[in-house]
Amino acid sequence: MINKWKSILKIKAKGIIHNFQAVIEKRQVNARLANYDPGILINNKPSKVQKITFVIERMAKYNGGQTSILRLGTELSKLGYQVGYVVYKTQTKSDMEECASCNLSNYQGEMYTNKYLDKLNSDIVIASSWDTVSFAKKMKGYKMYFLQDYEPYFYSFGELFLMAQKTYEQGLHMVSLGPWNKEMVEKNCKLISPVDMIEFPYEKKEYPSCKRNYESYSKKTTFTLAVYLKYYGKRLPCITQYLLKQVKEEFSKEGITLTIKYFGEDKSFHCDAGENLGMLNKKELLALYKKADFGMVASMSNISLVPYEMLATGLPLIEFEDGTFPYFFPDNSAILTSLSYMDLYHKIKAVIEKPELLEEMHHTAGTYMESLSWQKSASQFSEILNNLCENNKKNNKVIIQMAQENEKK
Repeated sequence: MINKWKSILKIKAKGIIHNFQAVIEKRQVNARLANYDPGILINNKPSKVQKITFVIERMAKYNGGQTSILRLGTELSKLGYQVGYVVYKTQTKSDMEECASCNLSNYQGEMYTNKYLDKLNSDIVIASSWDTVSFAKKMKGYKMYFLQDYEPYFYSFGELFLMAQKTYEQGLHMVSLGPWNKEMVEKNCKLISPVDMIEFPYEKKEYPSCKRNYESYSKKTTFTLAVYLKYYGKRLPCITQYLLKQVKEEFSKEGITLTIKYFGEDKSFHCDAGENLGMLNKKELLALYKKADFGMVASMSNISLVPYEMLATGLPLIEFEDGTFPYFFPDNSAILTSLSYMDLYHKIKAVIEKPELLEEMHHTAGTYMESLSWQKSASQFSEILNNLCENNKKNNKVIIQMAQENEKK
């Protein structure tokens, strides 16, 4: 009798969970559909480019994507453009400014609340994520789309996946941060608009090189791992924790202790085999990178700033060989692991026993990153903008010539 009731309760529990998941999914889709415009855009090129406005959901603290937008906007501002940032969700200007300053203390550009969405006159309007595209399309100006990730991969295959993917086929001029987004869009979408690219940079001043003694690794019995962890599937939160838990146990058999420090997620997020430090500011991140012996990131979609920051400080990096890291860095820049914990264990053990391998990785990654900067990437973006006007002038000349020839006839 007891087993019968257990079976009934189990079935009912499954039904409740299933219905709850369905309700949540429906609410998410309906919320997006309320503002979703699937139409294809007629995008007229500008005669000049002076005022640029980025469209975002809302300003948020400790947001890497928004930090990149602020960096790009700030460098464009230094080049003489008039840059603004407008949100589509309700947020006060003072709160926007506070959050922006938290992400980038010396940012440049004007903050606009959602009341200005239909009032701003811009030469260039730049959508910054798939949910901002429909709002950007309603604004005045040439429509562009700053791709920091291939956003359909944020979702399981289904409605939100399709809605995100379709925004790449609506006529906005796309500019990808790095080569991976560009490749994914060109491979998976029916394109009717250009896809340009700028290099993925990092800020050298905030994460300077730290003096490290890699030779000491062969004598150490305790190692600290700084692990960037988010609950998003693209960051492999479950796989990463499982691998590290097993690797920690393997090293403990040899008398070696792995101290794992997770960061990047809210402190309420439970983590296995280590301590969750929560979301860290730049000062706290730099202190962690200095203290750690290894860093680990799962860049399964477009790479983030974190691997650059770690490598810039000389922190040996662990990445996944099936991720996007190889798209951005040359060979032998980091320890690349498979999904096998024994593979990761042996690769970490190999560089501990032969630390000159870490010196080689540090040199390879450092040499590559020397050529990167936000100033350079902003100049690349500016060149794309300049070409818009140049092409427009050329088209206008052709139109004028055709009109003159028709008049002669």
